[in-house]
Amino acid sequence: MRKRAIVAVSAAALMGVLGMSGCGSTVPAGSGTNSAQGAASADKGSFFTARKDAITPEDLSAVAEEDVEKTVSALNGKCDELVAQAGTFDAYREHVDAVQAYYDSVLAETKALGIRMRRYAADCASYVLADDRTPGQMYDDLEVIYDDLYDGAGDDVYDAIYDDLFERLYDAFYDGVVRDGYDVIGYGEWSEISSAAYEMYSDAMSEAYELISDARSDIYEFASDVRGDVYSDKIEKAEKELEKFREKIAELEDEK
Repeated sequence: MRKRAIVAVSAAALMGVLGMSGCGSTVPAGSGTNSAQGAASADKGSFFTARKDAITPEDLSAVAEEDVEKTVSALNGKCDELVAQAGTFDAYREHVDAVQAYYDSVLAETKALGIRMRRYAADCASYVLADDRTPGQMYDDLEVIYDDLYDGAGDDVYDAIYDDLFERLYDAFYDGVVRDGYDVIGYGEWSEISSAAYEMYSDAMSEAYELISDARSDIYEFASDVRGDVYSDKIEKAEKELEKFREKIAELEDEK
């Protein structure tokens, strides 16, 4: 079906982004505990301190996983209500505005979740950069941003929202109650309703993909920049990258 084509193309595009993750997954020679690097860092004297909302590398996975689970659970619960409300062709026509509103809410929640994931990355980096560790140890600690956010939570959000939730919406509405209306009304009127239903679904699905992809890309780029800085013992530069990233997060939060 056309839906499968969309998923295939989008999944292929996402794999292109995922392929970059190998760049940060291998610790280069010389990382880890390095007394010479540590001494050099101490001599520079960083005054950076972790924020109160800093997240330890050990806690990052649990924080992100809980947020994803709660967000997805809430979206699925609202989907259950919508499917019950618009479970027939006539009911769908009566509540088509509610269907559109639900798609809008999925996009809003997906964007908000992506912003929180970026914030978790910043909060974890804040903790690591303020910790009394060598650059090599910082480099190793920051790898959890790849593992737990870019890969772990990123995959979970993609699977649960872009793949599973949108497949359910496709089956329930465009390929479900709307198709059932083919024998209920004239073809011309039904075709318009069917085309509008598909466009509603397709537009929302494409935007959801972009929101998820953008969040993962931002997290990947941030982690890559900060890890590169600490590996080169440029701690102050890493701290500036963190502040720039927080500014970007604030801009996303201010967008309507």
